[in-house]
Amino acid sequence: MEVVTRDERRRAWSDDERARIVTEAMEPGAVVAHVARRWGVSTGQLYTWRKAMLVQAAAATAPAAPHFAQVQLAAPEPAPAPTPGGLIEIVLPNGALVRVDAAVNGEALRLVLAALSGR
Repeated sequence: MEVVTRDERRRAWSDDERARIVTEAMEPGAVVAHVARRWGVSTGQLYTWRKAMLVQAAAATAPAAPHFAQVQLAAPEPAPAPTPGGLIEIVLPNGALVRVDAAVNGEALRLVLAALSGR
């Protein structure tokens, strides 16, 4: 049995020493408690260092913040001129809607309406 006493002052670990200890503890087959005991730190401190290193590594490899794309607005295109003679809308009983203008071919319109009405 080993008794650990805390008579000495806290040790200040450098970043390199912390990295070396955490790397040793993360090696395959390593037992964190054994590594912590060998270096004279608590397992809780070792896990705290490891978490801080992982967060720091994740922040270093994080993608850059997204940027907005530049947008340039163009003048709207003018609306098409109304067709001479106006527009005719035909609503059939089955809900079909047919829009034609004055230049429609009468025979073609009759065939379309017959097909849509089911005759």
